[in-house]
Amino acid sequence: MSANSASVEPDPGQDNVVLLYDYSKHLLSLSLLGIGGIVSLAQSPQGQKIPGLIVSMMLGALALSGFCALSCSASILRARERDVAVGRGAWLSSRLAMMFLGIGVGGFLIIWIETLL
Repeated sequence: MSANSASVEPDPGQDNVVLLYDYSKHLLSLSLLGIGGIVSLAQSPQGQKIPGLIVSMMLGALALSGFCALSCSASILRARERDVAVGRGAWLSSRLAMMFLGIGVGGFLIIWIETLL
């Protein structure tokens, strides 16, 4: 080793933020895929048996999931830009995105399976 080399230990807090950012991007992608999947399945003959209000509610839950995931990513980017710690709002947005994704996809799958049976 030379005298000029420095050993920099990774900051565990930054690792969590990077993971949260990647996870929020993943949740956004899943929300968009879920919206596309529900719209596609709702146009099928079995999907047309499902009331439009229920399909709209599930799409709304997925849209909220995407919005929360995008809000989480934006919070992290703003904090990085200002060189401040990431606030609790980003973590809350991530959890809300997971919740709305589960409600939207899970709710539609339950209704879809009941329609098929």
